[in-house]
Amino acid sequence: MFPFHSLRSPSTAHSPLALWRFAALSLLLVAFVGCDSTRGGGSSGDDDDSSLGDDDVDPVSFRMWSTAFEDGDLLPEDYECYQSNPAILWEGVPEGTEALALIFDDPTAGNFPHWAIYNIPPSATGLDEGISGQGVTNSPPAGASELENGFTYDGYLGSCPCSPTPNTYRWRLWALSEELPDPGPGNASAQFNELADAAEDASIEELEMSHRYGPATLCR
Repeated sequence: MFPFHSLRSPSTAHSPLALWRFAALSLLLVAFVGCDSTRGGGSSGDDDDSSLGDDDVDPVSFRMWSTAFEDGDLLPEDYECYQSNPAILWEGVPEGTEALALIFDDPTAGNFPHWAIYNIPPSATGLDEGISGQGVTNSPPAGASELENGFTYDGYLGSCPCSPTPNTYRWRLWALSEELPDPGPGNASAQFNELADAAEDASIEELEMSHRYGPATLCR
């Protein structure tokens, strides 16, 4: 048999030149692997837009508006006096709301009572046009109640001033932490005031807008 010999010469296996070449190759290999890992070859959870949850979406602010008039502008004649109500809409009902209440009155005429509707379900997004008034069968949202207005009938009473210049009317909407009890006995003004006080006490958030109107057509 032939004796076994190493392929490397004992005198060159661990020479300084060989060690230097090995170290240089090792450094080149490490540099190559590092560059490859930073070129976007792998996926990262930070780059995945699908990782954004619902918490990253800003909540909608609580706001109210009408499709019939802009805040502070004139009310159309279609909704004056004995006509039915304009649409009143809202969004962004605050968390924890158990009911909503709406009061429409005339501060120009001593807070004359025009429409009060309360214990509106928190899931409601508004009041449709024509659901309340003298000439309609009132149909408020399920569970909601209306008070008698200043013309002694339940529901909506439109702006009906005979003054030569327009009156300014206000609409107040409350998000409530609890449902409101029915006001006690008294005239419409007293009941409106009692309801407004109860709404203030249970208020989570309150909104207000206005319109102007006058003189009414029946006064011209």
